[in-house]
Formats: sequence, structure tokens, C-alpha cells
Amino acid sequence: MRRPELVAASPSVQQTATQLGDAVRRARLARNVTREDFAARARMSRITLIRIEQGDRSVGFSFWLSALEAASLLHLITAAANPSADTTGVAQRRLEERKRATGMKRRRAQPIVHRLPR
Repeated sequence: MRRPELVAASPSVQQTATQLGDAVRRARLARNVTREDFAARARMSRITLIRIEQGDRSVGFSFWLSALEAASLLHLITAAANPSADTTGVAQRRLEERKRATGMKRRRAQPIVHRLPR
């Protein structure tokens, strides 16, 4: 059973989806491209494009990526893929960084001494 999208997303997520959808729509209109042509370029149906432009969060992520790519806006979210952009994560990784290798300590090889019986 699917969860209602309104329950599954925070207001911040809703607002961001609406802003991204609006950015896709504005980019399409600035290029004077019809929804049909833009949808074809983005490899999706016109209905899916309409849903993206309205900020529908239930549309698959790959469709969102295709729409952003067709609108030349993909760079807006590729920064999120850069681990150094996550300042909290960078700080946490530095705290947890290994100081030295762990494991068995190497011992110097002890020479084998053969004693003759007396």
C-alpha cells in the first residue's frame, strides 16, 4: 500500500519540489519549447512533464533528472553529489578518521636457536 505523498514529505521537501518544477517550466518557456517537444527531449510523456512542472514528488527521480538535464539545470543538484559540499559530513569523517592502522602488531622474528643435547 502506498503512503500518501503529503504525509511522506516535509514542508521543506514540498517547497523544493515546487521550486524545481517551476525552474523546469521557466527554462522550457525561456527556450520557447512546447511541452510536447520538451517531453520528447527529456524522454518522458507530456503528462509526466506536467506533473514535474507542478512539483509532484511522486514522479520518479530519474524523470526529474531527465527534465533538469533537458532544461540545462542538472548542475543545480550535481553539487549535492560532491562529498565535500556536505560540511557536517566532512567534519564527522575527520573526527572518525583512523589515526593509525589497527591489527596485530608485528613482532621481530626471533631467531631459532637449536641446542644440542648434553
